Amino acid sequence: MGSAAVRDRMLAAGQRITRQRDEVVDALERARRPLAAREICDAVAESNPDVGRATVFRTLHALAAAGIVQRVTLAGGRPGYLLCEAEGHHHHLVCTSCGRTIDLPESAVTPFLTGVEEAHGFTVDHSSFDVHGRCASCR
Repeated sequence: MGSAAVRDRMLAAGQRITRQRDEVVDALERARRPLAAREICDAVAESNPDVGRATVFRTLHALAAAGIVQRVTLAGGRPGYLLCEAEGHHHHLVCTSCGRTIDLPESAVTPFLTGVEEAHGFTVDHSSFDVHGRCASCR
């Protein structure tokens, strides 16, 4: 996903495009793996030291609300952020070796969630999880 595609998604979601938001998106695009917020702050500071941590956090929140960035769980339970090519609700496969993240569509987990509902009489309103393991390249 290039910057133009991200900008188009931002505009479609009613998000303003600012220099600071571009800096955050650029850091995530360069990384090609989920980054902790601190790593994003450090990457943004390298290219523009005038962008503060609060701005980075507000930007991540706004982009997450628009579905452009998703929060995932990194090794050790730390939160991380990544740009998502897939639009709409989905989950992730996260490689614990290289950090590669693969989008997992909701349709892939629907049978599991249906089984949970049937077995436990539980109605799922929302599901959010990441599956950690090693990708085909790292096995």
